[in-house]
Amino acid sequence: MARFYLTGSINVPTVEDAFTLVGRDFQPGVVRVPDGEPGPRANWVLTQADHFLANATLDVVDGRARVRPGTAVSFDAIDYHTVAADSYQRFREARDNGALTPDSRFLVSIPTPFNAVNSFVELDSQVEVAIAYEERLAQSVARLQELIPPSDLAVQWDLPTELATVEGWFPNPYAGPEAILRATARLAEWVHDDAELTFHLCYGDSKFGASPFMGDPPDAEAAARGGRHILPRDASTIVAVANGLSRHVSRPINAIHAATVAAWNRRAHWRPLADLALEPETEVFLGLLHAEDGAAGARERAALAAEFLPDFGLSTECGLGRHSADQLRAVADAWEELTADTAVLH
Repeated sequence: MARFYLTGSINVPTVEDAFTLVGRDFQPGVVRVPDGEPGPRANWVLTQADHFLANATLDVVDGRARVRPGTAVSFDAIDYHTVAADSYQRFREARDNGALTPDSRFLVSIPTPFNAVNSFVELDSQVEVAIAYEERLAQSVARLQELIPPSDLAVQWDLPTELATVEGWFPNPYAGPEAILRATARLAEWVHDDAELTFHLCYGDSKFGASPFMGDPPDAEAAARGGRHILPRDASTIVAVANGLSRHVSRPINAIHAATVAAWNRRAHWRPLADLALEPETEVFLGLLHAEDGAAGARERAALAAEFLPDFGLSTECGLGRHSADQLRAVADAWEELTADTAVLH
């Protein structure tokens, strides 16, 4: 079966609309089905702002939180589980009425604590605050797996800050890259053996304006262009992070989604994929499909990647949350075309 991966967000008004779109346009290729993250959740980790900026145990200076001297950091309950459980009921209805395929799992994507503290906390306080936040987040993930049968669930950890820090774009509050990977691996151990575990190795979305990973524009031309101002040079960091997760995570990793760049048009961009050292059960999905150049562009990028990685599924660069209706249609049409082209799908 041709395999496609959706990372979470879809620009549709409701959860029901997301399930309808996935079932109609992306199945049977998609087996892990997100709810589209509509409404305020489209803002990703920004939904967590009040946990940091209105936290009585933290000081806030110039919009950034920091540890208050002499005060133990603590958090109120963190809740990713309530809305997920509500969406899961709608997922069940869509699957039961045939709008989704019987083998569909419900995908819940969650930013790691590192992404949360990077967004709201001063560098010198990030590790201490992340540990306190992690304790509460673990409770939410445990409750999630009480409310949703693990055999019906896939938990995706979102790793843009991890990837950007290993790239060297952000200062590292941890004691080197391995400490980042160990912190991420702890989260993986929360996921029940019967649930699927996936990771989204994300560079943001280069097509749609400012991203937290773009940095300051290096020159006037970059500023005028918009989108991401810093581009990864090749797939090296994707491989380093994926292999590091495989080293540190003791339970099976079911899938890794890797954002890639449309401008990677040389073998040298993709050569690092030959060094992936993942376990056999780990599926790899490459973000090769872009609305702008559709199936033709995906074919070209897939041909280059396939020289170094013999088996992979396809995806878009990031989520579909900022795609216009026309761009959503372009992605769906391209996927339909690609599913008929077995030479592209590995």
